[in-house]
Order: sequence, then structure tokens, then C-alpha cells
Amino acid sequence: MKRPIVPRLRGFSLVELLITIAVIGIVSGFAISQMQGGNQQARLTVARQQQMQLQNALDAWIVAKSSGSAGLAGAKAAYTSDAAAMLSAVSPYLREPGIFNTSNGGISSDALAGIGKSLQFSAWSSSSYPKITMQ
Repeated sequence: MKRPIVPRLRGFSLVELLITIAVIGIVSGFAISQMQGGNQQARLTVARQQQMQLQNALDAWIVAKSSGSAGLAGAKAAYTSDAAAMLSAVSPYLREPGIFNTSNGGISSDALAGIGKSLQFSAWSSSSYPKITMQ
């Protein structure tokens, strides 16, 4: 009597299993490193937004100071690149004045401290308005 042909059920071999685990480990390593870089990128994005918020407040301060009889020359005379003095001058024009503080001659916040940067008021040259720079 002839035996019926029954396909043998096979599982994974040890080598196939080890290769699969190694590939999963490599892919998860890439994913984790990308997530860690995302945190730094998020802090940088928040810091850039805060830089723009401070620049907008400085622009509003310049407009308010130059609207009087002294004009733009009066605003330029009142301007200083000292961080503490200018931060207190522009703080009424900030949406969130409590997030900034002065340290080491610059302006800092939690997001800026997270990326090791600070904001500075540039000098007011005769050819352009002052800018907020990130250093």
C-alpha cells in the first residue's frame, strides 16, 4: 500500500529567525535616532517662533516711538542694544512677556536654553532697522 503524500509543515529555521530579529533591530535603531532628532528640531522651531515674536515686538516699539514729534530719530536715540533694557521696553508689545529672561548679555527662554542659543538685539545702523539675531 502506498502512503499518501502529505506536505511537511516547516517552521522557521534558526538562521531565518536571527536574520529577522537583526533586521527589526536595525530598523528600530534608525527610528529611535530619528525621533531623538525630532525633539531638537521642535526646540529649534519654537526658538525661531520666539525670535519672530521678539522681532515683531521690537518693530511695534519702533513704530510707537517714532509716531511722536521726534519721529524715527527719536526712536533711534531711545534704542540701545542692551538686552535687559530693550526687553523691558518691548515687553508691553509681547504676546507672552514672561517666557523671556536675560542672561549673559542675551535673551533666553526654555526653548532657547534647550538648544544652547540666545537672542541678541543688533546695533541700529544708518542703513537698516535693528534685528533680533540668534546666537
